[in-house]
Amino acid sequence: MKPIEAVLASVKGVRLTTSSAFYQTEGEGLALLVVENTLGSAVLALQGAHLISYIPAQGQDLLWLSPNAIFKPAKAIRGGIPLCMPWFGGHPDGLPSHGFARTMDWQLRSAQNLADGSTELVLCLQDNAQTLAIWPHAFEFELTIQVGRCLDLSLKIENRSDTSLPYSYAFHSYFAVQDYTQVAVQGLAGCEYIDTVGEHLRLLQTGEMTFSGTTDRVYLNVPAEQKIVTAQRSIQIVSDTHSAVVWNPGAHAVNIGDIGAGVNQTFVCVERGDVFDNALVLAAGDTHTATMRLSV
Repeated sequence: MKPIEAVLASVKGVRLTTSSAFYQTEGEGLALLVVENTLGSAVLALQGAHLISYIPAQGQDLLWLSPNAIFKPAKAIRGGIPLCMPWFGGHPDGLPSHGFARTMDWQLRSAQNLADGSTELVLCLQDNAQTLAIWPHAFEFELTIQVGRCLDLSLKIENRSDTSLPYSYAFHSYFAVQDYTQVAVQGLAGCEYIDTVGEHLRLLQTGEMTFSGTTDRVYLNVPAEQKIVTAQRSIQIVSDTHSAVVWNPGAHAVNIGDIGAGVNQTFVCVERGDVFDNALVLAAGDTHTATMRLSV
């Protein structure tokens, strides 16, 4: 695969930098790609293929980044869109929560300027000795990002092993809001959800979903579209995945070092993926692709 500088040589509006140039970090921090075109801008960490920022032209950032985010190798960044995969949540064998993809370095496979003025980046992660030691499957993950009037993500996994592969994943999106208690999430009415705060009750959503204190719900078999509605703007999420996870730690934010007391007031997580009942099993040689579009 070409060095990153060679991939970027013929592409306008994309540059390689470090997190220390943008954010308060110790040392050099992490490698970042900055994308700027007439339609919007984005910041992406190569670790985890992790989008940190997406700003449509003449707009404000859709994504939230914790003021206490830590930019260190092998440490997940708090905010943006972490990729939770190849499993979501805790692991029965005590492996790292939300998988290893969000804390490993991905490679930039290609970059190009598209005819409509948007910018496309393709990143990949393949199995190696480190992944095989904890997850004995040959694989390739590929993430295609298009930065334009909308933010388009396409995530593909290929099972390169000769056995079936269990797989769950989520685009763990953090959205910027002024006050999470004044947010309504539309597009979940009538869906069954598992309330993971407390006794894991299975309940049915009636009307708009709103936040009150600590919230952690896994919605199953959801419609393609949700909207995050505030007094300032409405953010549309469209995805072909089947689950939606809605989260805010509430008062428990004080116990999360890279969030902190009160900081949770300015974000909501509305994540799309295939988790819990919607988790997948890929046969040997199979591929699976999931997409998500964010827009205002």
